[in-house]
Amino acid sequence: MDFISRIHGFSGRLGPKAIENFATEANIGLMELQHIVLPKLKQADVADYVLQDGQIASVNDFLGLSGTLIDQTYKLLQAYDPTGEELALLHSVEVAAFAPLTKTQHLDQLVRRGFDSQQVADALTLSLALNVNQRVKSAILNEHVIFNPYVWGSGQVEIANFLRSLGPNERDVMLGICEQAARSPGLALDNVVDTSPRIMSAARKVGLIQATTVRSSGSSEPQTYIFSPTLELEDDKLQTTETLHQRKLFVAHILYGHEKAKSGGGRIYDPALLVQRLIERGSVGPATNIGTDYHLLEAQGIVSVDKSSGKAFLNLVKEEIAVGGLAWLEQTLDSEAGSASSVKLSRAPSRFTTPEYDRSVIPDDAAANEVVQSAVLRLREEVQRASRREVPFK
Repeated sequence: MDFISRIHGFSGRLGPKAIENFATEANIGLMELQHIVLPKLKQADVADYVLQDGQIASVNDFLGLSGTLIDQTYKLLQAYDPTGEELALLHSVEVAAFAPLTKTQHLDQLVRRGFDSQQVADALTLSLALNVNQRVKSAILNEHVIFNPYVWGSGQVEIANFLRSLGPNERDVMLGICEQAARSPGLALDNVVDTSPRIMSAARKVGLIQATTVRSSGSSEPQTYIFSPTLELEDDKLQTTETLHQRKLFVAHILYGHEKAKSGGGRIYDPALLVQRLIERGSVGPATNIGTDYHLLEAQGIVSVDKSSGKAFLNLVKEEIAVGGLAWLEQTLDSEAGSASSVKLSRAPSRFTTPEYDRSVIPDDAAANEVVQSAVLRLREEVQRASRREVPFK
């Protein structure tokens, strides 16, 4: 897939030498490309190729045509006929990304996905050897905690301790919530399935789930949206970080205008399309309510409102916030074709609650309180080490 993504969209005809160079850049030898890689790509309907005199003459790619990149990648994986251990390895990486778990619970989750005990043991060993998963010994739990280092930078033991305090069914539900939040950023709390208020409150309290709330100046009820800590990975790809939760603020307001505004007063019918137009044109409108409904976004410097012509236009200031927000919206919504792109909110959002405030106002239960206290102590230790410029504890 790395090779095919490199030649995708290449203008002009690719000759044998260019094909060989692209393969070299993807760390694929010429013989491997001709006898293994290209036949598998063709079998998976990802590419086609032509041989002349036993040599590769041309390659045509179908990247994104026969399915999404992920779908095509998985189809290619199936063409290689992976072993049970290799499939279990992928599931191990996914589970470790959703939440840190003790070794016993991590292996149990893999067994629940249909693998036998030997396959899951081998898969965990492979993931640790590849360093895609890591482990840390917990004296409190008297066991190793397995986690994905690209998602969970700290607090692994505390979260694993909290999850171990749950019953098996509640733990499964909790991991399901983490999966929903990761796949649908900005998912409305009311749309989270298979959960109880107590479990969700605990997840928000310990930071497994980040929740933000938008409140209207009208009579409508507030709406809470959830995000996954795994989204912090996206910060590395953008110019700004999510320290101030500006993308959450942006996405939550757009979704609020889509979900909570009355049809009679107008609403954002296609949030993804509207944001796309805002990015492309730098401005959307006119709409009367633009002049009153975006004070919170204006205060953060994300957008500005222009009413100089007597009509209100919404101008984009921080493009990277809208670009990052659009990616989240596209994951969460299935946009309807042909929707209007004008912004009309019947009731203006007047308050935005950050994940930090959300955690602070949730009442503690015994398990959550213990986790929070441990996390605070761990944070203090990390701050002290950072101030002394010590090497972070692993």
